[in-house]
Amino acid sequence: MKKDGSPWILSVATLLFAASTWAAPAGALAVSGVNYAPTAQLGVTKLQLNGAGVRQVANGAMYTAALYMEKKQSSPEAAISDPGAKRLSVTLLRDVNAREMGNLLSVGLTSNSSDDELAELIPEMVDLGTLIAEQGKLRAGDSFQVEWSRTTGTTVTVLQKGQAKPVVEVFVKPNLMPAMMRIWLGERPADPKLKSALLGLGA
Repeated sequence: MKKDGSPWILSVATLLFAASTWAAPAGALAVSGVNYAPTAQLGVTKLQLNGAGVRQVANGAMYTAALYMEKKQSSPEAAISDPGAKRLSVTLLRDVNAREMGNLLSVGLTSNSSDDELAELIPEMVDLGTLIAEQGKLRAGDSFQVEWSRTTGTTVTVLQKGQAKPVVEVFVKPNLMPAMMRIWLGERPADPKLKSALLGLGA
């Protein structure tokens, strides 16, 4: 068969289509070059991609974030209060000083929680700030995850390129995860457009 014949062209087109299908499974979402699978596994629990978007700051895009939940939720209240397993994944789009990232998380926490709620989380906030600060500098492509499960509590995992293993810290206090979720989904979210995107409502 000659390579310039139509059957050969058809075969190549079929293979290319198949390859693109394998590379991007149905329901997958690409955000600023970061690919988020339609589902994720947290222990024995299967999570669904609820939504994903980009966090913008004054000098441009900082990171992408994706929210996975057992059951999709489109309202912030439902997503925050849902007792099921959930994961919020963040991937850096540019280099960021870990202290800057820690400050942003701290502002998000304090802006969306009452004084009483914050008072109950002081030890966890100190430990979380230390965990982030100890990373020194987060580079483009580095990521962290905040996960919740009924059996474990809140798990924060930092994944850095070139790192032998991730840094993991587990917090058992149940009210930490709702406070963390409010950073992105609260009344004063880190980025209103990202909030809408995480809820599957568009950016």
